[in-house]
Amino acid sequence: MDFNYLKEIKKIYEKGTSLLEIIFILGNTTCDIDSALSAYILSIGENIKCGTINLSKKGKPSINENPTILYIPVLNIKRGTLPYRIDVKYIFNKFQIDENDFCYISDPIFESHNLFKYENWENKNIKTSMILVDHTILTDKEIYLADYVIDIYDHHLLTNYPSLYKNLKRMNIRYPVGSCTTLILNDFFYSKKDEYFPYKIISPLLAVSAILIDTKKFSDEFYENRWVDLDKKVYKYLKKIIKEEYKNVKVKEYYKEIKDIKHDIQKNLELGIEALLEKDQKTFNWEHKKALWSSFPVSYYDIIKKFGNEQLEDNYMKYYSGKSEGEMKDIFYITNSNIGKDQKLFTIYNPIKIPFAKDEIIKELKKIDDNLNFSVDIEKLVKENNNDKVNKTNGEICNIILPDTYSRKSFEPILKKFFCNLK
Repeated sequence: MDFNYLKEIKKIYEKGTSLLEIIFILGNTTCDIDSALSAYILSIGENIKCGTINLSKKGKPSINENPTILYIPVLNIKRGTLPYRIDVKYIFNKFQIDENDFCYISDPIFESHNLFKYENWENKNIKTSMILVDHTILTDKEIYLADYVIDIYDHHLLTNYPSLYKNLKRMNIRYPVGSCTTLILNDFFYSKKDEYFPYKIISPLLAVSAILIDTKKFSDEFYENRWVDLDKKVYKYLKKIIKEEYKNVKVKEYYKEIKDIKHDIQKNLELGIEALLEKDQKTFNWEHKKALWSSFPVSYYDIIKKFGNEQLEDNYMKYYSGKSEGEMKDIFYITNSNIGKDQKLFTIYNPIKIPFAKDEIIKELKKIDDNLNFSVDIEKLVKENNNDKVNKTNGEICNIILPDTYSRKSFEPILKKFFCNLK
């Protein structure tokens, strides 16, 4: 594209001459497609809305070189680790988005001892705030940013009001919408569809990427679980623009491209076990218990065959380092991955003890979904897939196989309720 959005706003940010206010838009710690694109697209919408980017009647963009307000997308990962997200990196390359032009949470401007110090600018008292996208709760390491949060865009079930944000002005949370980008595209572009879609800033094919992946391209069995009517409405709007602007592009083929690269076994395993755990990891606080949760893009069985149980558990133990035995008992490492046709494996690990019998959690799940079938011998299945030679366990693991319709987003509220009710 002739108009390089990130490079244009980066110039304004680095110069800082006219700025009176900066709003950073922070995605979640997984930095998956939905999170990265939500931060990116929301910043575009807001910068158009505030006049930092101007559009002609035909949608041709130009930059206001001396704006007073600037919205900046921030990737909530360490700079240099984006290539762990193979699908995100692939999409950025496809649409000529330079990962180096983003801000990252590891950048000096976000360090707690140096927070928002614009030392090289004439105006050192720029008003600074943050918008959270695709998450509602800051991690323990980011809690120092809480007073700066003024707005939230999210599509996860909110189980408690985030009262820690004393300057929060608005919350735009809708559940169970499939993709957070759906909310943003709906509010900033679909709701103004009489205006020209700014396809010269953002390709409509790029814009629809997270919706395609998160809804599994609108598979019927995921309706009202992984997607709702709003997702489809926004998707159809974008698909129409894609057909008008890109005659030779087939959305179905593009979806397959992303899906294949996301789940490429060899490319994922080459990243190493540490990267596989880190790249799609979230932290959940369940009253006095804590869960670290990694979603694997490849089968748990493939990971175990490549690295073995011991190496996997050694990496789990890094998150228990320096903790007392009492503290360790209340920290659980959870994973999920697809393990074959229409099935997903969830593992719950603790180095000391799993404080419940599997029957208890099955009973809880049966209350919600009476059609679940737990007749499969999960331990035997895991053992068979591991070829029986890597079955050593230094802690305790609970394995649960559920239909593919279950995701971290839908299963986490269930587990939270279950764990919080444990005596």
